[in-house]
Amino acid sequence: MNWNEMKGVWQGQSGPALAAARLAELEREFTARQRKFARMRFWRDVSEAAAGVLVAAVMASVGWRMGAAGWPIGLAVLAILGLSAFFVRERVRARRAEAAPGAALRERVEREYAELQRQHRLLSQVAGWYLGPSFLAGGIFGATVLGQAPAPVAAKWLVAALMLAVFALTGWAIVAVNRRAVRRVLEPRLRELEAMRAQWTERPGESS
Repeated sequence: MNWNEMKGVWQGQSGPALAAARLAELEREFTARQRKFARMRFWRDVSEAAAGVLVAAVMASVGWRMGAAGWPIGLAVLAILGLSAFFVRERVRARRAEAAPGAALRERVEREYAELQRQHRLLSQVAGWYLGPSFLAGGIFGATVLGQAPAPVAAKWLVAALMLAVFALTGWAIVAVNRRAVRRVLEPRLRELEAMRAQWTERPGESS
C-alpha cells in the first residue's frame, strides 16, 4: 500500500466500502511507522543522555584525582551534562507533543509531520548543537590532562595533533551519518506526510 493511494481514496475514486477499507489500512500503516520512528527517537535520546552522564562521571573522576590543577575539567563536565540534559528535555517535549489516544488521523499526521521537521533540523545542524559542546569538552579535558602530564613538550604537541585529527575524523563521520539519515530516512518520510497533508488542503471539508 502506497501513501499516494490516499488521493484516490479521498477523491472518491473507489466505492465507499473499499475506500473505508483502504483508509483503515493506510491508518494502520501510518500507526506502525509512527511507532517505529518514535521508538528510534526514544532509544536515541535515552542512550545519548546515559552516555553523556557516563562520560561526565569519568571526566569528573579524572579531574578530582588531579586536584586543583584539574579544575578546567569541571567546565568539560558541565558541557557534557548540558548535552545529556538536552536529550532528557527532548524526551519530555516529545512526550508532551504526542497526540492524545484516539486522536483523529489528521491530527496525528500533523503532529508527526511537525516532529519529523524538528528532527530534520536537529540532524542537519548536528555540527553546531552536538559536536560543538562535545569537542569543546574533549578539548578542555585533553588539554588539561596533557598540560599536567610528565612528558616532553614535543610529545605533548604530537598527542595534541593526533587528538585534533581524531576529532576532525569523528566529526566528519558523525555529520556524514546524520546527513545520510536525513536524506534516506527523514526526507522520504516527510514527503509521504506532505502528500497526505496535501489531500486535506485540497479537500478542506474532509476530516478523519
